[in-house]
Amino acid sequence: MEEYTASMERDDDFEGNPYLFEPEYTDEELAEMDKRRAAEEEEAAAAAAPANAPIRCEGDWWCGCGRCQPMATEDECLCCCESDVFRNVLHNTEARCVTATEEFPPLITPGVVRTFFHVPKINWKKRPVPEGPNGQLSAKQCRLVSYRIVLEWGLEGLRLGRKERRVLPSCVVTAIREKYPSPTGEYRGFEEAEEMSRIF
Repeated sequence: MEEYTASMERDDDFEGNPYLFEPEYTDEELAEMDKRRAAEEEEAAAAAAPANAPIRCEGDWWCGCGRCQPMATEDECLCCCESDVFRNVLHNTEARCVTATEEFPPLITPGVVRTFFHVPKINWKKRPVPEGPNGQLSAKQCRLVSYRIVLEWGLEGLRLGRKERRVLPSCVVTAIREKYPSPTGEYRGFEEAEEMSRIF
């Protein structure tokens, strides 16, 4: 009986932390586990989707606002009605599309875009300079800044994490491209944070 009591006392000293001295994963192991998990999720999503599922790039059947156009990639074929970023904007208006709200057109006017361009932003990698003629912004810069303004409007003060980016709805991208068209007719689509760091 004494042995049992002494054993129980030693167990009580452990204080319920059974894995206190287990080895921890290294950063490389955690990164590999995340990569493996992402690959498994991608495989599961591909397996769950029917083989004959319609492709978004081949039409605008997925558009709920009536203003979207097919984009270059499946990810970019997103309607504002599906976007969590613009949920509150659409909830507070009778407009079917964020681009049809009263607030949207003023956001992308040249004066607002120029002003926003010159406001220091902590997550711009370097201070950009105007690339257009006579010290003006180029059409490309106007598009990039407009995307940024509209995204911040939709986020309503919510800050994205470092290197976290969101795809803008096709209707928003289309409206901004119409406002500031590319002279060549070529546009750069959605890019991950690493690719964007070269621009801002």
